[in-house]
Amino acid sequence: MLVAFEAAADPVEPPLLLGGAAPRAPHVVEDDPHLPTGAPIETHPRPAAGPGACSEREPVCVHGVGPVPPEALRAALSGFEHAYRVLVRGLELPAPLADDGAGGGPELDLYLAPSDRETPGFERVRVFPDARRASGFDRASAFCTALADDAALLARAATLCVGEAIALGLDAGETPDFRRAFATELWWAAGLPTSLDFEAVERVQARPSRSIAARDLDPASEGRAIFLEYLEQALGTGAPGELSTALVATSAQDTPADAAAWHNEPDWFDVVRHTTGDMEAKMAHLLGDFGVTRAFLGEREDGAHLPSLAWSGHFGAARPDWTIPFETLPRRVRLTPLEPTGAAFVWLDLTKAPQGFTLGMRAEWEPPAEFQWLLVTVGAHGEVSRFEVPFQERETVAEARVGNIHDARAVIAVGTHLERVDADHPFDPDVAPFEPHGASLYLVEL
Repeated sequence: MLVAFEAAADPVEPPLLLGGAAPRAPHVVEDDPHLPTGAPIETHPRPAAGPGACSEREPVCVHGVGPVPPEALRAALSGFEHAYRVLVRGLELPAPLADDGAGGGPELDLYLAPSDRETPGFERVRVFPDARRASGFDRASAFCTALADDAALLARAATLCVGEAIALGLDAGETPDFRRAFATELWWAAGLPTSLDFEAVERVQARPSRSIAARDLDPASEGRAIFLEYLEQALGTGAPGELSTALVATSAQDTPADAAAWHNEPDWFDVVRHTTGDMEAKMAHLLGDFGVTRAFLGEREDGAHLPSLAWSGHFGAARPDWTIPFETLPRRVRLTPLEPTGAAFVWLDLTKAPQGFTLGMRAEWEPPAEFQWLLVTVGAHGEVSRFEVPFQERETVAEARVGNIHDARAVIAVGTHLERVDADHPFDPDVAPFEPHGASLYLVEL
């Protein structure tokens, strides 16, 4: 039997750790010896550099590597000073750790090499940890490499450098993917979007079925900052970047000295899960709401979802799996297999739909995956209403109907694959490759 829903689900309660009620007892993360717990522990030698320049106002230095024009060094240093001043002095984020003179002094060092058009955007700036500190939580100083691009891209690279260095100083064991997403989120708060930012958002939104978190740095890492931007809005209560920084600081841990990989348990995703009270239904609600937010990102922004990323325009538009004309109903479609935390969008075009009709939906998927489903009606100016199918653990079928639909352009069916490694372990960004699961969607006029 189809079940009708006429109102949205209750909102997520205030976070338990990050600005909300007093925290409960610390969350215990159960390790499985057969599952990886973190990225490999690696160190990289610093580049052989020529003469450089250090700021007289902020603890940052820029060094030339190869034939770098003096004007590029000056532009890089100016952007570096500004990035440090905005993030550390302005937003009052923790300062990066001093590197004990590894670059000639305690300052944060940026090594600038000649520009290379063939280098992918996400590799045009890299941030590497120095040897980790010997005691206490995993912490490390850092150094950065970047290419001598134009002033706008140098400002972006400098902000990513400071941002990742801040993350390494708080938790050196957090995933390289998250560190880059974190630094990109800080750049979006502090700077103006560049061509690389449009590309980053498009890369993630063009393949929404992919996971929104990962372990290793890859071409999608910067675009995954859209999830942090969403969390800042949905759960944050403070200044820009404050919640994202708290995710890093709260997930810090201590890796054994002889380990070959970081012990990244708990990780930042565990902290997000804990803010929802470690209740799977509330995590499903959060990820389902994020899925709807992705459906309205960029050019579809109506002022009620994530207006801070409206600048992404058509680059931010999520690519639907299917666009279905109403007159072709009933239809059953198979969705692109979804990785954990990935989303699928089916756009039902209501151009030729009658007024006041009732829509029925049935979704099915492969076990042991779990899905959160929502039906969102879209009007001339954006979202009109949404119907959230109640989440049920370990189910593989969801059914609902939406009645009395009037004056709508479309209905978007949004399905989010919930975070799970297997039946006993929730999603963990360190456990890759992720296993995608198939799903199908049936839509019918009732």
